[in-house]
Amino acid sequence: MKYIPIGSKQIAFVQYDDQSSQMHIQYHTGQTEVCTGVQEEQVQRLLQSDNPYDLMVRLTRAQKTAQRA
Repeated sequence: MKYIPIGSKQIAFVQYDDQSSQMHIQYHTGQTEVCTGVQEEQVQRLLQSDNPYDLMVRLTRAQKTAQRA
């Protein structure tokens, strides 16, 4: 499992499990959100991003939209 630094007041840390293609987002509130179907290329973009928090928001929005469909 990979730890991804986000540097956010809302997000404590993010873990990516490449075996299950899941991203686990741990918030400072204690809440955990799991995004499934996250591809390695998305994680690489996140790691290289100048603004990883905004990219995390887009990924979670896309995930929620896909789950509703």
